Amino acid sequence: MSLIIIYTVVGILITISGFLVTNFLLKKKKFINIEKKKEKCEQILNESREQAKKILSETSTRVNNVKHRLKEEIIKREERIEKIKNSLKTKEENIEKKETRINEIKSKIVSYKEETQSKKTAALKAKEETKEKLTTKTGESAESVKENVLNKYQKELEQDEKKKLADMVEALKERAPKQAKKILITSMQRLCSPTSVETRSVLIKVPKDNIKGKIVGNEGKNILALEEELDVAVVFNDLPNTISLSAFNLVTRRIAEKTIEKLIKTRGDIDPNMIKKTIKLAEKETDEELYGIGEKALKKMGVISKDKDFIRTIGRLQYRTSYGQNIMKHSMEVGWIATILGSEMGLDVKTCRIAGFLHDLGKAIDQDPDVKDAHDKLTKELMKKYGFPEEAIHAAWTHHDAAPQETPEALIVKAADAVSGGRPGARQDSIERYMERMRAIDESVNSFEGVKKSYTMSAGREVRVYVNPEKITDKNVKAMAQDMAKKIEDNVIYPGQIKIKVVRRTKSLEIAK
Repeated sequence: MSLIIIYTVVGILITISGFLVTNFLLKKKKFINIEKKKEKCEQILNESREQAKKILSETSTRVNNVKHRLKEEIIKREERIEKIKNSLKTKEENIEKKETRINEIKSKIVSYKEETQSKKTAALKAKEETKEKLTTKTGESAESVKENVLNKYQKELEQDEKKKLADMVEALKERAPKQAKKILITSMQRLCSPTSVETRSVLIKVPKDNIKGKIVGNEGKNILALEEELDVAVVFNDLPNTISLSAFNLVTRRIAEKTIEKLIKTRGDIDPNMIKKTIKLAEKETDEELYGIGEKALKKMGVISKDKDFIRTIGRLQYRTSYGQNIMKHSMEVGWIATILGSEMGLDVKTCRIAGFLHDLGKAIDQDPDVKDAHDKLTKELMKKYGFPEEAIHAAWTHHDAAPQETPEALIVKAADAVSGGRPGARQDSIERYMERMRAIDESVNSFEGVKKSYTMSAGREVRVYVNPEKITDKNVKAMAQDMAKKIEDNVIYPGQIKIKVVRRTKSLEIAK
C-alpha cells in the first residue's frame, strides 16, 4: 500500500510541476503551444495512472504471496514445536524410568554390601578358628609355617636357578671355543701384512775399500771413539766394500749408520773430534726422522696428537725389536687385529685400536740406561703422561697379566698381541734357545725341596708345580711360589712374564665296614 501512495504522490508532483512550468513560460512571454502541452501533460498523467494501477496490482499480488508463505511457515513451525514437545515428553518419561531403575540398583548394591560384609566377617572368623585349630594340632604358629613354606620354595627356586645357570654355562663353554676360533680365523684372514722380522745388524755399502781405512783411523782410534760414543759394534772385514754395523739399541744403530754414511762422504782426514761432531748431526737427523715416522704411524692408526715428545716416542718403536719382530709393525698389527676382533664382538672399537697400537709403548724407552721398569708398566706411565683415557690405559698395559684384565677390550688386546706374536714368521727364536729356556725353567722350580712334579706350559709363560702335601704346608705355598719366581728371574732370560702356580693337593680315603 505504501508503494501505491508513493506512486500517486509522484504523479501529482509531476502534474503540478507541469503547470508550474507552463505558468513560468507564460510569464517569460515566450511562444508556447499550450494545447500541445496540455495534451502531453494529460498523456503523461494517464500513463502515470496506468503505471500506478499496474504497480498496485503487482504489489497486491506480492502481498498475497507473502501472506500465503507466512501462513505456511507458521504452520510448519507449529508442527515442529509440537514434535519437540512430544520428544521432550518422551525423554522426561525415559529419565524418570532410569531414575527409578538407578534407585533400585542402589538399593540392591546396599543389600549386597551388607551381605558381603557379613560373609567377610564370617570368613575371617572361620579363618581364625581354622588357624587356632591348626596351631593347636601342629604345635606351630602360622608365621613359622608360612616361613617354612617360603623357605622351601626359595630353596627349590635357587636349586632350579643354579641348575639352569650350570646348563647355560656348559652350553656356552661348548660353543665358546668354536665361536672364538671362528672370530680369530676371520680376523686373521682379513689381516694381510708382510713379515715383521728384522735383524739387529745392518750393512753399509762403501764405494772404495780405502775409505774403510780412513774411517778406522790410525791404530783404530776413530772406530774405537765411534764404538765408545754409541755402544755399537762395527766390523769392516766380513765383506768387500761393506761395513757391518750391529747394536743392541736400534736407535743407536741408526745414529751410527747415519754417522758412517756421512763419514764415507767426508773429504779429507777423519779424527775423533770430527766423529763426535758427525754423531751430533746424525742424532739431530735421527730425531727428525723419528718424529716423521711417529707422525705417519699415528695418522695411519687414526690417533690424533700434537705432543711432539709423544710423536717422537712413537717413532722410536720403528727401531725396537722383540725376538726379531719389529715393534712398530707388531704394534700396528695388534691395533688392527684388536679393531677387527672388537668390531666382531660389538666392543668399543676406538679403545681396542688405541690400546692395541700402544700396548708396547714402553718398549720405546725400556732400553735406556736409566730405565729399570718392565715395558708394560712403562706403557701405563707413558699413556697417563700423554693423557689417554683410563679404559685404553688399562686395556694396553695389562696384556702380560701384570694386573687382571677387567674389561673385554683388555682381553681383546691380549688376544691380538698373541695372534700377532704367534703367527708364522713373526718372530725368530731357534729351537735350541727355546729348549734351553724350558730346561732352565724346569731346573729352577725342581731345585726346591718338596716338589713332586712340574709342567711348563704356554711356551714357557706358565709353570704349574705340584708339591708333596706331607712336606709342604698351606702356609708355605705362597712363599714357595715367590721364591721360585725370584730364582727364575735371576737365572733365566725370557720375554714377557712367567706365571708360577704352586698346587698342594691332599686326598683322604676311609672304608666303612
